[in-house]
Amino acid sequence: MEEFDRSKPDLIYKQFADYLRSQIKRGKYKPGQHIPSERQFSKSLSLNRMTVRKGISLLVEEGLLQPLRGRGTFVIGYSGDKEKLRNIAFVFVRDSKFPLSQNPYFVEILEGAESEASKLKCGFYLISVENREDEIDSLSSRLLNDKSISGIVFIGRIDTPFAEKLIVSVYSRAIPVVMIDHVIPYKSISTVVTDNSLGAYEAVKYIVSLGHKAIGFISGPEKRQVTKERFEGYKKAIEESGFKIDEKIISEGDFHIDGGYGAMMQILGKAKDYPTAVVAINDESAIGAVKAIKEKKLKVPEDISVIGFDDIDLSSHTSPPLTTMKVYKEEIGRISIQKVVQLIESSNLLPIKSLMPASLVVRGSCSKR
Repeated sequence: MEEFDRSKPDLIYKQFADYLRSQIKRGKYKPGQHIPSERQFSKSLSLNRMTVRKGISLLVEEGLLQPLRGRGTFVIGYSGDKEKLRNIAFVFVRDSKFPLSQNPYFVEILEGAESEASKLKCGFYLISVENREDEIDSLSSRLLNDKSISGIVFIGRIDTPFAEKLIVSVYSRAIPVVMIDHVIPYKSISTVVTDNSLGAYEAVKYIVSLGHKAIGFISGPEKRQVTKERFEGYKKAIEESGFKIDEKIISEGDFHIDGGYGAMMQILGKAKDYPTAVVAINDESAIGAVKAIKEKKLKVPEDISVIGFDDIDLSSHTSPPLTTMKVYKEEIGRISIQKVVQLIESSNLLPIKSLMPASLVVRGSCSKR
């Protein structure tokens, strides 16, 4: 146990500060790591918690430590260090019915982001907020007033007017911002997006190459940016192939399995002739579509071929395994962190739109006609 001169109780906090400073200098606590709590220090060193608190406050004033509300106190390093702590808030705006755990697409992006933040020795803090105006407004106040946050990545339902308002307000305060899967046309904000239109175009062209002519489409909610982009690619490929858009074999889902199931049931219920193939807005919708097709005593791909989009982990474990367009989700997460770190370190960088490809993954849910 560290010995302190207890004959001068009013100076013990300075001795504790010297002790902690030396521990940091020796590398026991490195930049980006959090130190033990006040309670832990108090117990291990037999010090009053107020003494510990004053000692930590002294190092905060020196710029050696940085407290993060609700997350502990982290080492920044000495002012002469080349490395400095970069705290990144990863903000996931969720639908009330679908938390992050039920969004496999976003989970894989999160994993890539966390991995890259760790590699770059950044503080990484996931903030999940419901897609409601009151919650977004509350988060806005928090983000604008939390001086410990160095940069922010936004993902999820960030296409609503109040979410966009939040992003713009943060950006206008010169806080480094990167968006994932969304573009605000009237603002030059860095973003990482998939080429959704080209990906959907290539999905349809692959289906056409198998001899299909009646090709349905399961969309997402019509106002969503990703829906518009993927439908644009679908429509272009259909028309280029010499076919007409048939509204009877187009139906709206919600990006989730139940929504895809319901949309496919609508197509099967209102179309006089079933489509021979269906392009789904994403893999979860495609999985729901396969379920609906089987319930109608039809076979995939013998009767109806199905192709998804995203290549989530589950898509390779369905029956049959799902043919899909692969989105490089973990890479998107990694690039979003790289971009926000670059913006943190250089305020002179211009906003960048990183356009990621989508690649065909052929499995067992599509066959020749």
